[in-house]
This record gives sequence, C-alpha cells and structure tokens, in this order.
Amino acid sequence: MRNLLADFRYALRGLAAHPAFSITAILTLALGIGLTTTIFGVVNGIVLRPLAFANAGRLVTICEQYPSAPADWCSISPPNVEDIAARSRALAAIGIARSWPFHLATTQGAEGINGGLATPGFFAALGVRPELGRLIEPSDLLGRESTVALLTHEMWQTRFGGARDVIGRVISLDGQSVTIVGVLPRGFEAPPYSPIVLWRPLHIDPRDETNRNWRGFVAYGRLADGASMESARRELSGIADQLRRDHFTNISFWGLTMTSLQDLVVGEVKPVLFVFLGAVFLVLLIACANVANLLLARAGTRTTEMALRSALGASRWRIVSALLVESVLLALLGTAVGVLLAVWGTSGFIAFAPPSIPRIEEVRVDGRVLAVALSLAILTTLLFGLAPALRTVKPDLAQALREGGRGSSRGGQLGRLLVVAELAIALTLTVGAGLLARSFAARASWQPGFDREHLLTFTVFAPSEKLGGHAALGGVWSRIETALQSIPGVVAAGSASGGPLFGSEESDDVRFTTREGPSRAPALWYDVSPGFFQTLGVPLIAGRHLNENDRIESQRVALVNETLARRFWPNDSPLGKRISLFDERLTVEVVGVVRDVPSATPGKPVPAEIYWSNRQEPRGFTYFVVRTTVPPASVTSAVRQRLRGVANDLEANNVQSMPQLMSRRLRAPRFQLLLLLTFSATALALAAIGTYGLFAYAVSRRTRELGIRMALGAEQRQILGSVIGDALRLAGFGVLLGAVSSILLVRVMHGMIAGVSPFDPLSIVGSALLLVAVAAIACLGPALRASRVDPIVTLAAE
Repeated sequence: MRNLLADFRYALRGLAAHPAFSITAILTLALGIGLTTTIFGVVNGIVLRPLAFANAGRLVTICEQYPSAPADWCSISPPNVEDIAARSRALAAIGIARSWPFHLATTQGAEGINGGLATPGFFAALGVRPELGRLIEPSDLLGRESTVALLTHEMWQTRFGGARDVIGRVISLDGQSVTIVGVLPRGFEAPPYSPIVLWRPLHIDPRDETNRNWRGFVAYGRLADGASMESARRELSGIADQLRRDHFTNISFWGLTMTSLQDLVVGEVKPVLFVFLGAVFLVLLIACANVANLLLARAGTRTTEMALRSALGASRWRIVSALLVESVLLALLGTAVGVLLAVWGTSGFIAFAPPSIPRIEEVRVDGRVLAVALSLAILTTLLFGLAPALRTVKPDLAQALREGGRGSSRGGQLGRLLVVAELAIALTLTVGAGLLARSFAARASWQPGFDREHLLTFTVFAPSEKLGGHAALGGVWSRIETALQSIPGVVAAGSASGGPLFGSEESDDVRFTTREGPSRAPALWYDVSPGFFQTLGVPLIAGRHLNENDRIESQRVALVNETLARRFWPNDSPLGKRISLFDERLTVEVVGVVRDVPSATPGKPVPAEIYWSNRQEPRGFTYFVVRTTVPPASVTSAVRQRLRGVANDLEANNVQSMPQLMSRRLRAPRFQLLLLLTFSATALALAAIGTYGLFAYAVSRRTRELGIRMALGAEQRQILGSVIGDALRLAGFGVLLGAVSSILLVRVMHGMIAGVSPFDPLSIVGSALLLVAVAAIACLGPALRASRVDPIVTLAAE
C-alpha cells in the first residue's frame, strides 16, 4: 500500500511537471469517455431499463402477420385476442388497448383529450391496481359505448384537484354522461402510446366476427408462472394454425408472432441506438490510441530515467506498476471530466431528440451509467496504458546513457499501427456519416408532384353517435369542406383517412378478376373525399373523379393509382372493374385512375392503392388538406371557427402546413445524421491529432538523421516529400482497413439508409479522399520542420 501511495504521488508530480502532455491526454480521454457515457446513458434509459411494471420481463405482445402488414407496427384484432385467451395456457392474462380521442365538456366548451379504449385483460396483464375505485370489468363491455371511465392520476390531480370523492362524479364525453369509477396509480402509461389521460371500456363486442379484420389494437399479455417465451411461442403457433383454418383460408398468408412488450416499445429505435453506441465506442478507441501514442512518445524520452531506476534496484514489476498508476490517474481524471461532459451531453440529447424516440423522459445519468463510466476508466487504462508500460520492462542502461537523455526510437512501429487503426476507424465513421447525409438529402428532396407550399393540414375526430350515427359522417365531412372553402384565401379543401402524405397505411388482401380469372393481391386502401386529389393537385389519368353524387345508397365506387392498374390489369383498362375487400364485405367499382404519388421514403416503390369515397364509407377520424392563396398559417383561426360552426365538438388537431409536416418527418433522420456527423468529425479530429503527434515525435527523434542527410546533399523538398509520403502510406493502409470495417458498419445501418446504395461510391471515395487529406495536413507541420533542419547546428550538437 505504501508503494502504491508513493507511485500515486510520483505520478501526480510527473503529470504536473508536464502540463501540456497531461491536459492533452485528459481532454482526449474525456471526449471519448464523455461521448460513450452519454450514448450508453441513452441506451440504458430507452432500451435496457425495464418497463415500469411488476415483472416487466414477462410482458409480451402478439402481432398479426398478413399481406401488406406494416413492418414497423404490431397490431391485432379483438376477436383474435379473445380466441387466444380462450385457448392459451402459457398466458396468465391478455387484453387489448388503443388510443381513442374524446371531447370533454368544460365551461369553455368541448376540449379534445387523448383517451384510450381497453378491455379488463389489459389491466390484468400489466398488473395494475387502482389508486381509487375500481378498474374496467367484464360487465362494462356492452358491445356499445358504456357509461364508465377511468382517470389517470395526473388528470385526477389537474382536473379534479385530487378530490377523494371523484369516484361517482359524472362528466360529459362526446356529449354522453359518463361516470368516473376509478383512478389509476401515479405514472401509469400504456406503451407504446403517448400519454393517455382517460380510459373507457372497449365500445364493441370483442367476439363480434365483423371485427375479425379490425387490426387496430395492441395486445398486452403476461406469461404464466413456469411458461417461457419459447414455450409460449410454440403454443401460439398451434393456435395460429387453428385460427388460420377457421377464419383466414381466403387470404394468401396469415399468422401470429409473439415478442416482448419492451421490444414493441423500443424495437424500431433499438438497432439505431446500438449503431450509435458502437460508433461512439470507436471514437473511444481512437482516443485511447491517441493517449497510448502520447505515452509511447513520453516513454521514449524516459528511457534514461527507467534505466537508472532499474540499475538502482527497482524490479520490472515495480517499474510497470508505477507507469500503470500514472495511466490509471490519467484515466480517472479523464473520466471525471467525461462524466461532466456526459451530463451536458445527455441534456443536449434530450433537448434535440425527435419526439418519436420512446422513453426519452427516462434517460438520465444514474448509478448504472456512472458504473459504466468507471468501467470505461479501467478499460481505457488497459487499452492505452499497458503497451507503453511493458515497453520499459527491459531498459538498456548503456544504450540509455549513450543517447544522453534524447530517448529511444523503439516503439515507432506500435505508434504507426495505432495511427493506422485510428485512421481506419475514422474512415468507417465518415463513410457512415456520408451515407446518412446522402440518405437525408434524398428524403429532403422528395417531390410529390404537386405544390406543397400552400397546403394546410390538420386532423379531425368526429363522435359519430352525437353527429347522427356512422351513416351521417359523410355528410359531416361534406359540410366541413364546404365551410372551409368559404374562408377567404382558401381555394379548395379535401379529406382522407391516410395515405403517403400522412404516413398511415392500412391494407388488405383484395380480390379482383382478370382475363385469366379470379385473383387476389395485397393493396393499401384509404377513404377520400371527392375533392381530395383536386385539392392536392394530383391529376386524373383515366375515368372520372369521385363526386358528391356518389352517395351512401349508391354503388360503391373507388379510384386506384397507376401502380394498381398496371399490376392488376396490365393489358386491360381498370375502369368498370370490381375489387372486393374485407372478405368480400365491401365491393367497389373502379371509376378512375389517379397518378402515383411517390413514397416519402426514397427508394421505396409505390404500392398498389385504392381510394373509395368517404361519402359512402366514412370513418370517424380523418385528415384534412386545405389549399390556400395566402400563407397557410393565416387561416388557422378561421378553420377552427368553421369547424365549431359545423358542430361544437369538432376540433382541429395537429394543425400544420405541408412543409412543416414534412420537416417533422425529417427530424429523426436529421438527428441521426447530426449524431453520426459529430462522431465522425470527432474521430477525424482525433485521428489528425494522432497523426500529427506521431510525426512530430518521429521528426524530433530523427533530427540527427535528417541533418546528416541534408549535409550530404538532400534537398528540402526531398525531406518534405519523404515525411508526407510516409503519412500518405499510413493513410493508404488506414483506407484499406477502414473500407473493410465500413462494410460491417453498413450492414447494421441498412435500416437507417434510404434512397442510396449502402455501397454508394461517392460516400466511400469521398470519405477516403477526405481521410487522406486530413492525414496529409496533419503531418504538414512536422514535415516543414523536418525540411528546415540546420545540418550545421545538428552536427555541432553531436
């Protein structure tokens, strides 16, 4: 222990005596450790930390697989969940839930709130107990809207002042009197939905066969005691086979998959975060390589000191331990500064992260993150401190004294290898950043084929029961569009349930007839207003538009896009053809073909799409588009007034111009690009510093050699070319090694790249040229110093 304390005091004095070396090493480590700790804290909060439920590791969800099922979403229908619940022994409980907007009556008028629908099994699976009152019970499932509701703890506090007598109070939701029967515990949320403030029982009969294809719900299940995920999946496979035979023989394929609830919540962002964690670890490796090079250079100047210590009786282990203590001290100081950087970096990440990142509010620097930071200190000590320390285990006293304190030239090869590794890692990250930049540029340059600048968009949810029932919704949408068109500066208005503009996709395996006979294929479907495509400016290719004469009592009609027309009837006109959806419960006649709207995701092919009239088959939630001749934001207040003029409970939500909508879609790829650009720029800067340090040290050790060469007739440009050429050779090796490692990075980044080849030559070649330029610039200073060596002064010193 006394020797250890003596080594620490000796290390402190040594670091204090060389402040430039110490500050450079500490800041380099702090940068690497700070970035790594920040990203680990993010991964820990979002991916690794269990969900806030008892036995969260046993929570699962079940997803339906069917033609055109969205790859980024997991959903299921109520009847399928009921059948699974009746047949499964591996699940102790299972239920469903989904978000569902409500209008709450207040003294200032109706206010839209974010609500949810659920079955009793949802709360049982999550192990929720009410703070007050009771939960939703089986008797509340009436096959229609019930008259009970649950409040979240937060709504209870903000709206009702935390009053204990809130149970039994009556509120008005969507014009219906509803009784509060319970309050949920503090902090309860239903992932993956955004915070829901009020819950009501499912308003349909979950066993009703007409809802077999309504896959708009998330299933929440809990594994029974003794059941594993593997055994539950085997059981589910058998249940899926039974359901397929009973209900889904008429579609091309159908199945069920099971995953953990945590994977449902973070599944989409999980691989992205692990890519960033791997990238930032590469930055840490560069930082460690830089510090190792610094220590190697310093060790080269301390050979006389170490040789004398050995000659005076210090053992090999004593010398190595003293140097390792110095490395530990550097690592601890770098970690301390790095933790401060991590605290600031975490705050910055949260501030700039897109809202689509789940569980972002749970990201913080906690005990686990600090433990990782300390582990990084130990790891970095081994990475950068061991090799320089081992170099000193066999000091040569005679050689050291002959060098007169100038230091040894040994270890140069190790330093060069470290620089090659730095350059290779920097190239890997730069290629990744280049691919993301090219992908972002492709996303940002999306051209839908119509003017986006004068379009205002918003969503409306209409409580159909209060507005006259489901059949009356088409008339409601018609009255809203007429009211919107009366606003000064508005030239057209339309509505749609989704589509490529809004990101929502719904699909079905549809039936149609060709010359060869009956056929079926997957297609996306939407309900749109008669004026939707005219409002956008998407032209009609053939046939006619939908119109107001297509009424609810008329033959169902639809438009299709060019892709569907080519795919279904490549040799015939689609006009007059019929398409059947939802197990032939809906049949539409094709009356027109509209031009394809390119996907907002670059490189993604346009799918087959069907658009039927929302005057004939309306739904209670829709998107509106309003084309203006004035700035879209200037008509926002008038839009709200017109909606209230149609019905007091109608409210415009998510109001934004089309450019704003597209900008928000770009927030996630823009954020990914900025992160990887930060890592890449840091890696390049550290690699440049490492290259500079290596050649500055090499030139200082070769002063005598260079002086002799110049005395024998070597010209300055030859010396300059020799040093720069050496650097370019190292950069060349770094490019070759980095090209190989880039292939591995690109493979794990494939989900983040769109509209550009993973092996895009511009990104790869551009990154390689940038790396070579950085290496050349980094060694330019040492090369110039080498070319200006005075041979007379050098030889006189000898």
